[in-house]
Amino acid sequence: MSQDVESNIPALKRIIIIEDDIEISECLVKFFALKGYDVHAVGSALEFYRISDLQSYALAIVDLGLPDQNGLVIAKYLKSNTSLHILVLTGQTDIENRLESYEAGADAFMSKPVNFRELSALVVNLLDRGKQIRFYGPSSSASPFQTDDDQHWKILRDGWLLITPKGKTLKLTLKEYEFLLSLTNNSAIAFPRLDLLKILGYQNNEYGNRALESLVYRLRHKVEEHGVSIPVQTAHGIGYSFSANIIVV
Repeated sequence: MSQDVESNIPALKRIIIIEDDIEISECLVKFFALKGYDVHAVGSALEFYRISDLQSYALAIVDLGLPDQNGLVIAKYLKSNTSLHILVLTGQTDIENRLESYEAGADAFMSKPVNFRELSALVVNLLDRGKQIRFYGPSSSASPFQTDDDQHWKILRDGWLLITPKGKTLKLTLKEYEFLLSLTNNSAIAFPRLDLLKILGYQNNEYGNRALESLVYRLRHKVEEHGVSIPVQTAHGIGYSFSANIIVV
């Protein structure tokens, strides 16, 4: 069900899959192998923790419903102890699962059954472009209020704060925080409008769509009052994206 890591495979082409459904796991391994990735699959948290060199991988695909541990625990462990990108793949499709996954450190969330075309696009964006566009987690030595030459934006989970590249601190509403956190955790891909509507508790109708657009308008205006434009981009027909470097702490 797995392929061993080989030294001649580039680091950005190595994937670890943590999935207890053997049929799904084997399909994922075969799919990514055909795409030129080196893949290793395990069926439980215990097998995962026995892997001695997680830094050999660039991406972890994590199922939430493992037999011996919630996949969110693994996501938090990976976020705290490795530089791996994290993609949660699960049959648990409600909004709370999505939000909890992002809060645990996931870069992307995808529901089962697997759409392999979408999955391939997610992985390409995470591995080939993600590290050039997104930076997650605090520096071990720097304060989240410090700025640097890379002109990072920062989101502070504690207090729902947004820090501009100029060091200005803005208090976010809950919906503004959830909106930005969704964009931030989706790497280079535009976050789908329908998913944003669900996360924010808006109906998929004219009222709900107007409410989302009003939220984005108010957020842009709030940031502009501090002398900077927030890089929230509208992808017409798709959703929204955040087109600048950002750190979530």
